[in-house]
Amino acid sequence: MADETEQLGLLMAVFELALARLFETSPEGGQARDLFVEDVRRLLADTRELQGDSPAAQTYEALLRRLGATHPGDPDGIGVVPTPERGAPPVGAGV
Repeated sequence: MADETEQLGLLMAVFELALARLFETSPEGGQARDLFVEDVRRLLADTRELQGDSPAAQTYEALLRRLGATHPGDPDGIGVVPTPERGAPPVGAGV
């Protein structure tokens, strides 16, 4: 089970990186990113209503943080957590 969790974490990291690169390099990428963030925020709000602190809600929160879509004092309570881009050391395979 621990191996599966680690593999899932690695896949999520690659997925997040791919999304970030896609938004950076695509024409109108900023607008696409904003729409994606809006969709993830909506999913998070719906999930919190039904399941509170579920793994899905935690995943949406982490994705928003990784996309840089949060800031300290965010009204939805997510806040900013350090990422490699914001001073935390990188982790995972190949580090």
